[in-house]
Amino acid sequence: MAIRTLLAVDGSAHSDRATAQVIELIRNGAQLDVTVLQVQPFMSIEAQALHLEENGRAAMRSSLALLEAAGVSCKTHIAMGPAGVRIVEHASGAAADSGGAFGLVVLGTHGLGWVNTVLVGSVAKHVIDHCTVPVLVVR
Repeated sequence: MAIRTLLAVDGSAHSDRATAQVIELIRNGAQLDVTVLQVQPFMSIEAQALHLEENGRAAMRSSLALLEAAGVSCKTHIAMGPAGVRIVEHASGAAADSGGAFGLVVLGTHGLGWVNTVLVGSVAKHVIDHCTVPVLVVR
């Protein structure tokens, strides 16, 4: 039985390494049912209508290309809000559109820059501290 795996990405090199780790696990025999999650910051209603999907897809592009090149099929989901909070909600199945709890969360150690980490706090740390399912943090 495949493990429902939530791969949280933001378009950074760390996300690409987390994606590569998921691919490597699958190549080594792990049966993973992968959902790629990308979280956008809060936007006005007008900006949501125009940019949420576009920005989310752009941030997923490199991870989706890596997965496709490796022959790994996946589902995708774009959420909005504080990244750590949304990742934990999806992982636990608390998000209405998550489809239930996941068995594993995979993410990179850092996001799109040290400024976000200093000002906002570490998404990876928030997920580790609050997630109720196993978390694989890839350096």
